[in-house]
Amino acid sequence: MGNDKLSLPWRGSTVLSSTLARWLLVPALEEILLVRRRKDPTDHGPRVRVLVNAEADEGMGSSLRVAAQALPPDTKAVAVGLADMPDIDPATIAALVAAWEPLGPDAIVAPVFDGRRGHPVVFGSRHIPALRGLGGDRGARNLLQERAGDLSLIAVEDPGVLVDLDTPDDLKALS
Repeated sequence: MGNDKLSLPWRGSTVLSSTLARWLLVPALEEILLVRRRKDPTDHGPRVRVLVNAEADEGMGSSLRVAAQALPPDTKAVAVGLADMPDIDPATIAALVAAWEPLGPDAIVAPVFDGRRGHPVVFGSRHIPALRGLGGDRGARNLLQERAGDLSLIAVEDPGVLVDLDTPDDLKALS
């Protein structure tokens, strides 16, 4: 987008504030790790921990790696969401976490809307070491392909799982 898209206006707030507000409505999430390119002086609240990715130019995989490396050793699962997806319904996030729980540490759970896989994705603890080794711009896409047998797709009625603001046209069309 040519600038920090997370600070752009979105329905009376910013993209980042809107995204965080939705995630903060999910009580099952003990902590939200927000990975930024630079230090973020904003106080996002007690459940949000801001991490700096000094290697952000490497791509999304490096941000996932930074977050995974910051997880406590007793983490049972991690829900991976993108900060530029401000339209995900908090009930969808909660439903994905709830769908993961009975499946356990080997499971990966992702939403499907209108036949397309979206975000967020919940990874059981067995996958955290692989998240800690990610790099590049494909994020966890390769990991999902490699571990397709662990992936459970959950049908959702939430188009927000597909709304990713990557271009000025995306922002204009959806805001």
